[in-house]
Amino acid sequence: MQDNKFYRIGKFIYRLRWGLIGLWLAMILACVPFIPNLMTPFKSTGFTDENAESGKTQEYIDKKLKYNNYNKILILYHSNSLKATDPEYIDKVKESLSKLKNFPIKTQILYPDENKEQISKDKHTAYAVVIVKSSTDISNKLLKQLKEDIKTPKNMTIQIGGEPIFIENVNEQTQIDLYKADFIATPVSLITLILVFGSLFAAFLPIVLGGGGALIILTALFFLGHLFTLSVFTLNIALLLGLCLILDYALFIISRFRDELKDKQNVEEAIAVTQATAGKAILFSALAVFASLSALLLFPVNILFSMGIGGMVAVLVAVIMSFVFLPAILSVLNTKINLLPVKIFKKYSENHSGFWHWLAEKVVKRPLIFFFSILIFLLLLGYPFLNATFGVSDYRIFPEHSEYRRFYDTYADKFNKKELDPIVILVKTKTSILSEENISNLYDLTRKLKHNSAIKKIHSIVNADENLTKSQYYALYHLQKNLMSLGVKKLLDTTTRHYMTLITIISQYPADSPNTKNLIKELRDHSSYRGMKLSLTGTPVANDELLDSISKILPYAILWIMISTYLILLLLLRSLFLPIKAILMTMLSLLACYGALVLVFQDGYLHELLNFDPQGMVDISLLVIIFCALFGFSMDYEVFLLTRIKEAYESLGDNEKSIIFGIEKSSRIITSAAIIVICICFSFLVADVLLVKAFGLGIAVAIFVDAFLIRTFLVPATMTLLKKWNWYLPRWLDKILPKL
Repeated sequence: MQDNKFYRIGKFIYRLRWGLIGLWLAMILACVPFIPNLMTPFKSTGFTDENAESGKTQEYIDKKLKYNNYNKILILYHSNSLKATDPEYIDKVKESLSKLKNFPIKTQILYPDENKEQISKDKHTAYAVVIVKSSTDISNKLLKQLKEDIKTPKNMTIQIGGEPIFIENVNEQTQIDLYKADFIATPVSLITLILVFGSLFAAFLPIVLGGGGALIILTALFFLGHLFTLSVFTLNIALLLGLCLILDYALFIISRFRDELKDKQNVEEAIAVTQATAGKAILFSALAVFASLSALLLFPVNILFSMGIGGMVAVLVAVIMSFVFLPAILSVLNTKINLLPVKIFKKYSENHSGFWHWLAEKVVKRPLIFFFSILIFLLLLGYPFLNATFGVSDYRIFPEHSEYRRFYDTYADKFNKKELDPIVILVKTKTSILSEENISNLYDLTRKLKHNSAIKKIHSIVNADENLTKSQYYALYHLQKNLMSLGVKKLLDTTTRHYMTLITIISQYPADSPNTKNLIKELRDHSSYRGMKLSLTGTPVANDELLDSISKILPYAILWIMISTYLILLLLLRSLFLPIKAILMTMLSLLACYGALVLVFQDGYLHELLNFDPQGMVDISLLVIIFCALFGFSMDYEVFLLTRIKEAYESLGDNEKSIIFGIEKSSRIITSAAIIVICICFSFLVADVLLVKAFGLGIAVAIFVDAFLIRTFLVPATMTLLKKWNWYLPRWLDKILPKL
């Protein structure tokens, strides 16, 4: 044991214990000043592939028009008595936006009287569009000022929407969701830890460690958010992963330390042996999680890249907290870790170990029965996934009572909601876009597009008035500027520059429908028209490209995860077949997780209980995130269980006895850790952001299946059937593998 590198690391940590504790406290204190501003860098939903045609096209448009397309604020006005066609109604709208003249950034306002399509059919609702002329996103401070500058007219109601408001709502809701989740998860986790340790002091230590780790994760992401564009959903999911891993690893380390302290009565030796066993296990587990999450960096999709960064930060912090700082704290606490014992829980803990021994014997005696019954049950759980429909999340990630959702529902009721998700064609020319030839070509192009039955409306500089001819449009745009109407000036300013203009297309069908996808394909087939170069952007196009991009890269990401996981487990377990078994078992828990997501979030089961609106599909980004996160997460329990069995096998040389010993010694800790993780994940079901809710449920289902069915029944049954093949490793391979 003394030749073991991890054993020597344990001795080293013991000698530096006070310095390491001081460093841990200093890190936490250094994070405190950043708490009020943790949400400020997160300004993007992330559902885009910036390397795709739509991303590059949008970037070009933003650059040429001198404002970020997402800096559009929509204000819905409603009056029960006045109609939007009444001068008094329009005067009230203009008065409510009058203070924006003094806004620090130049704004342009499109009023309802300038575009009849901004007025509802019943004439009592209309909207104004405020365009903030900035190539960067609006800061939180300026957005707050802008909302304060918009006054509600007397006897009218207003609702504010748009991308900046959506992002602000997600950020605010994220903070609320985190508080709600902590409020639920902390007491449940504490009770579980008391059940495991039978001591209040030992139970509180992982909670304190988790709290400190959470603060460090959030602060690290705050700084990384200034270096990279990170999705607004990063914090929730990174924090969920970080807390689960910290509590898991702390549970493994503390339980092993207490066992070693009982046997050796020497703190330094107990710390060294703990590091050589449980410490080594969590380090390799963290390596597997880290490798799995790093696969997310392969995708050129912002939300996946963001989750990769956030998840890797969470893993790094979790392993430093548990592998370095926790042993230092335990070195100082010594036997005080058992302070404030709760005898009733201690008795429960002892009885529980006997139960696991009894259960392991039952499984080992009848491996075939347990193997096939659990396997069939898991395949049935995953069956709904065969009917999965993949898509990209939309406004329905918020529940009906939220501010942004109310805005969207009002817009959908009073106007054509498809206009919020248009297809945009960028038209580029070599000569002036307003030349007689190009005006004529644009006119012919839009009339040709009108014949497509999938197109409901077309907006462009040659569709403003259906009664105008080509020559009249040419004459209109070549008037002296002082003779042009305000509406014409605004149309040119928001859509056209010297060599480019925009054509906005509204589909007859929903953005994610097959008909709209076919329309996009048809439009892509015409990349040029009479010398004009055409390219597409807009939400439907971006979503279509997102799905295509993920489907192309996913096989490579899966291959990376499989190979890296196999090599890590091969190095740790020194077995040819156990890593393959571990990968197959994880695939089964993933299948069960995906089946549950389809049933709940696509088909809508339990949607009233969980307070969300079914989307009729599962978000493909979410499935990829869960795949990468869970593949590493499952290895957490696999590594802890198999290292215990391996320890016993090296000592006893008997496969069945080693399995029973490993189950007896590790299952109580694994199931306890799983209960904590499940509770933390279930606490995220109270989140109002659907993506976070779905991630929490998916991980909770997978961890339940993994800990209570796979590790308890399927793993021991499979290892009993494999017999000596569990530990098979060719001699030539054993010689070249690094020795730990």
